[in-house]
Amino acid sequence: MNNYSLMAEKNTMKTRDKIIQASIELFNEQGERNVTTNHIAAHLSISPGNLYYHFRNKEDIILSIYEEYARNLLLDTFPQVSPEIKPFDAVILYMDAVFQALMKFRFFYVNLPVLLAKNPLLHEKYVEVQSTITQRLTEMLHALRDADMMTFEDDELADIVSILRLINTFWLSFYQTQTQNSEINDSVFYDGVLKILVMIRPYITDSAMSDFLDARQMYRERHKEALSLT
Repeated sequence: MNNYSLMAEKNTMKTRDKIIQASIELFNEQGERNVTTNHIAAHLSISPGNLYYHFRNKEDIILSIYEEYARNLLLDTFPQVSPEIKPFDAVILYMDAVFQALMKFRFFYVNLPVLLAKNPLLHEKYVEVQSTITQRLTEMLHALRDADMMTFEDDELADIVSILRLINTFWLSFYQTQTQNSEINDSVFYDGVLKILVMIRPYITDSAMSDFLDARQMYRERHKEALSLT
């Protein structure tokens, strides 16, 4: 490959990445349904034809965004259960990872059922990623029980995992139905974390309660600080 080809490939990747990042920004700010490919092209000061060179349509852009989300969550930030990470630290890392990803890609979860219905490939990728998340959560909860930090019956595990995923997935949609304030900021996400802590508290053992209460206090303080900035 000659230098010209290398430069062209580098510029192509840069343009494609810029389209993805601009789309995330516009979708988050204005709502996915209110943003067209022409809006994205205008935001980047490129021609629609240039955008269509990289993506066939808006659904193609959204699929690429979700693939980035999956890499960001599963490969870069989602905690792996390991001897180097204390079990309850893994819970905190998990909640931080999930809600930080929700913050960055929040447009996706505000309108999730519609987006999945419009894009079969996206739905397929979503189900695949959710299966991996379910597996990781199951491993984390097993580690917590093995460390005598949580207690639950085997037949309760699948329901606990489902409820955790339910809160993560639909917390933003629920929040927006409860308020006329459309702004989504850090306080909303910390509120979601606190809801998860309420849900898992009955399963926390006496020996782990001190760590649990410390974590809850930390998120309460983060929530309070985030509210003060709004």
